[in-house]
Amino acid sequence: MRRCIVAGEAVLKIDPSWMRPLWRGGPLVSAVGFGGYRVDDRVPEHREALRAALAAGFNLVDTSTNYGDGHSETLVGEETAEGPGGPVVVTKAGYVQGSNQEEALRRIREGRPWEGMVEYARDCWHCISPGFLSDQLTSSLARLARRRVDVLLLHNPEYFLSDARQRRAPQDEAREAFYARVEQAFRRLDEEVLAGRIGAYGVSSNTLVVPKGRPDAVDLSRLLGIAGPGFRVVQLPANPLELGARDEPHTEGDRSVLEVAREAGLGVLVNRPFNAFAPGGLVRFAPVDWRSPAFAGVPAAEVTRMEAVEGDRQEQLGLHLDEVFGPGPGTTLSRRTLLALLELPGVTAVLAGMRRAAYVEDVAAALAEGGERGA
Repeated sequence: MRRCIVAGEAVLKIDPSWMRPLWRGGPLVSAVGFGGYRVDDRVPEHREALRAALAAGFNLVDTSTNYGDGHSETLVGEETAEGPGGPVVVTKAGYVQGSNQEEALRRIREGRPWEGMVEYARDCWHCISPGFLSDQLTSSLARLARRRVDVLLLHNPEYFLSDARQRRAPQDEAREAFYARVEQAFRRLDEEVLAGRIGAYGVSSNTLVVPKGRPDAVDLSRLLGIAGPGFRVVQLPANPLELGARDEPHTEGDRSVLEVAREAGLGVLVNRPFNAFAPGGLVRFAPVDWRSPAFAGVPAAEVTRMEAVEGDRQEQLGLHLDEVFGPGPGTTLSRRTLLALLELPGVTAVLAGMRRAAYVEDVAAALAEGGERGA
């Protein structure tokens, strides 16, 4: 590891041994990607963080049409270059919210609606129809300032299944309709690959990792059965409390999604690595610094008390990490979590939220603590 200077500050440079093929025979990417979920081109701190991540050697950037209502893609477009030396950019399409929903309503008034719209909730619609995807890709390319995006993922297509469940539609019929819709989407994305507007495509789904009997479960083996040659990447959640990707037998043959993906040579991107949804609420696998400026107004006695609570929390979560992953490197909860997820067979890269340069530094330090690793 060595340091480079970004915005006047030294930032760790990740070791090249942490580069991996995005899919079998695909481009080399850093084992940790810059997650663009909560970044926005109007926030200088986010711009500095992306610059720091790129300078540190993180060459995988993940965003989506609905992140920041398009402003995440705009930031990526303004700060990255297309072509040799530029990062591999992944974006997603499917959500119809914010300005996207306003456009959908305008099209309805004009008598030319997007087909296949799922009106799941008042402020959250969803669509993966071929025409919608092509229109979304056009808008994404404009915001990303690119002629071609490396990977386009269908973003949580399981909304169709969740909506069908709410409507009490027969589960078997809903599933057949779902995979028929996905197959139509794949055919259009194969056309976009041939047209040179995307390099590859795939699916980002929270329910690729749930038990196969759940009404909203998405089966990777069925996706592979209807996919074309451009299907290369899946994205799914994984963290120390949500390990369905490794543990749940949810496909035909009772294999895990990681086993199926590895056999098919797919790239697997992990999201939500540090925030787990548990029965008691959200659990963060990152330490809370009660002496940071964010808690400047908290009385000293309360800070002392909460530091003790945080110490107990970290100790218990550390024991849980030992139980599910075994002992491993990493000096903090977040670093241990990151390194453990990167060791799961079949995982290509973990997408980490790096909205601040300090977060970039912490992730780079985690890889340093993990040592030099091969692909």
